[in-house]
Amino acid sequence: MTSRTPRTQGRPTRHGRRPIRSSITGPALANPQSRVTKFEADARGAVEFLQRALPEELHGVQIGFQTVPAATGESSMPMLYSIDRAARSIMLYRMPIQRSKGLHVDDDEHRRYFVEHCVYRAVCEYLGREPWELLPGRFDHY
Repeated sequence: MTSRTPRTQGRPTRHGRRPIRSSITGPALANPQSRVTKFEADARGAVEFLQRALPEELHGVQIGFQTVPAATGESSMPMLYSIDRAARSIMLYRMPIQRSKGLHVDDDEHRRYFVEHCVYRAVCEYLGREPWELLPGRFDHY
């Protein structure tokens, strides 16, 4: 009786097709292309930009990330972010933002734009200002 799963030089195969391989980073390092890493890099970039552009308004405001929504805070978009003005904090929720549907082009660039859009909307709502008031002239070239 022969086995259906061939072995290659003593290494196990994946469903009989090829040897099992790990990511190029190996098991000791985090995958730089993971969803969590991409989200945090994109969101932190937008947060840092807004903190440099609006240092007085965002001084002391904590902007953080969670995987899924918690039952605290207020927001016009509670599945994407929450705002707690008393604690001076904004919390963005990674999974709902990343799993949102409706991008007209579903690629890495547009997903990054959506993450930045959510950060921007959360800060606008926290400050009680309209998006076009927050950074006047910033997007005029579009």
